[in-house]
Amino acid sequence: MPSPSRTLAETVARHFDGASVIEGDECATVHLGTGLPDIECFVEPIIPRTPASAFAWMSIRGAVMGRSGALVTASGYGDTDLEAVVSAGCNWACAFGPVLLTALGHPERISTPTPDVEQYDAIVGGRRYRITAGGLDRGVNVSVEEVASFRAELGGSCALTRRVLESGTIPATRLDDVVSLGTFLAVGPRISAEVKLGAADWPAATAVLSWMPRAESGVRMLREWALLTPLEPAPPLTRDGLQSTLSLLRHCCDDPDSEAWWLGGRTHGLRLGDTATVDADLPEDMRHFMATVASSGAGPGYGLNVRRDEPGWVHLADAGCGAQWVLELAENIVWLDARACDGSMSPVASSFIGWYESWLDNAMRNGGPFAKWSHELTPLTRCSPMRWTR
Repeated sequence: MPSPSRTLAETVARHFDGASVIEGDECATVHLGTGLPDIECFVEPIIPRTPASAFAWMSIRGAVMGRSGALVTASGYGDTDLEAVVSAGCNWACAFGPVLLTALGHPERISTPTPDVEQYDAIVGGRRYRITAGGLDRGVNVSVEEVASFRAELGGSCALTRRVLESGTIPATRLDDVVSLGTFLAVGPRISAEVKLGAADWPAATAVLSWMPRAESGVRMLREWALLTPLEPAPPLTRDGLQSTLSLLRHCCDDPDSEAWWLGGRTHGLRLGDTATVDADLPEDMRHFMATVASSGAGPGYGLNVRRDEPGWVHLADAGCGAQWVLELAENIVWLDARACDGSMSPVASSFIGWYESWLDNAMRNGGPFAKWSHELTPLTRCSPMRWTR
């Protein structure tokens, strides 16, 4: 008997021509093929009940989806646990598998009959993207016709995605990776709304969908998933534009995995410090940033804290636990110096602005700890290696 995660992965894989499945210790992974992302599948423990219900998580990472990728969920019901898991996999893959393959440029591999996918271009945060989106609607104690009518009243296919993108609550990403945007709205006696950007919730946009009037009976549930593919470089960072993005990130302060929650984010409050004129021997991009955007405040780790520690090197920020980011002036390379932790020193970016933008993009997508080392800390280090590893 295959594990629930294996069953989920095999169900999802059947919706992608040429996909294969490898089972791990806790999850099973769907390999879509060379140059395409992988889908890690995990099913939460199923509670015995009738009818059976399953709740599934899928992490889509790699290739153009980047290291952080997307985290998506699905639920399913059936007479048995197996049927519930299969239902969850089919619900997601039938509706959103075609979105993934279309956005990645492989519509010929779609096996779902009559896929419902919409594509259009849009400006988001000053950057142009190709939007690829699809939806999945259902109702509880509401007819299919009523749900369809409700969808039409909202504006038709992908109405939730359009509302969120037009709201100004989604910032422009900095890297060229594809970013996912998930939206959900349930309308009944209560209103429930959810927006996910990248790998986690994006509460700054939730209010955009929460304004709907309640319905007296039944629940109309609309779910959409979109992939945003950059069509042009990210606009240059400005002080006002960057602070606007940081202010949106502050809405994530209740999420313990977010940049706004951890101690570094709370130390600088995701607020920029003052600008300053700096030494002429610093790289041009760094001089421009510090003179026009900020010379301290919000940034990787505990924030920007530029100083000269030794000839040829510039300290940029503390990463925690004695680790730090430093700039090598001769080669204009940023290094993560974790020699006080595990003895390592690793190059992480080819420029100051590349380092800063990578941190910002990782924060927006909730991509996990920005600084990484093996946590082999000395006994005298008085901090938690699992918490302060940003």
